[in-house]
Amino acid sequence: MKRIAIIDDDRNYAENIREEIRSEEWGEAVSIDLYEHPLSFLSRMKEEGGYDLCLSDIEMPGKNGIELAKEIRRSDQNVLLIFLTAYPKYAVQGYEVEAYDYILKDRFREEWKRVFARIRKEFERADQDFYLVEMPNYFDKIALSQVQYIYKEKKYVLFVLAEREVPVRKTLKQVQEELAEYRQFIQVERGYIANIEKIRRFAMRELEMENGHRIPLGRIRTAEVSARIHSYYHGR
Repeated sequence: MKRIAIIDDDRNYAENIREEIRSEEWGEAVSIDLYEHPLSFLSRMKEEGGYDLCLSDIEMPGKNGIELAKEIRRSDQNVLLIFLTAYPKYAVQGYEVEAYDYILKDRFREEWKRVFARIRKEFERADQDFYLVEMPNYFDKIALSQVQYIYKEKKYVLFVLAEREVPVRKTLKQVQEELAEYRQFIQVERGYIANIEKIRRFAMRELEMENGHRIPLGRIRTAEVSARIHSYYHGR
């Protein structure tokens, strides 16, 4: 099931777009929760976990949509954020919080059709792309979209997610070969593989990831990594 949240202080508007969203062919069950106040949403999210998709008004009393999105990003880097706004000028601010898109409120029906097709593809890709960690006493199915980076430590390779690490007893070369079809993974140093989608900042000798970790960037790999990042975002 996919979990969707709509945060808008105009209850009637939120109910109308909920029906529009619910009428789509999602291919699986969806739950859609409405929140009139950002603080109510944050409290619920803290208690029950995150959402797959959040649609939020920007101009709201108490805490605006940009401030709310910053709070969401502190705990969830993967949720798709879509801003609902009456003013196109606010779209630029969405880049600060990695907004997936924005929709003009008075054109929701027309613009939602465009955005929905992309969202469904994102969900399908996330559901299909995973790495299965198999150990003697357990297995762990990891969504590749959650992997920040991968590194070698002694006899193990560790997959670093936002808040935990998952070990697998393989060589880094084996893991790299298994991930070869996924363009977002690139070796950045002898013992490190980074997820391009999770790189927050690129510096001369290190990369800062979305979870705040800094990992080394090999001097001889700097030009290659820079070119791969550019190609990934502009050439796909």
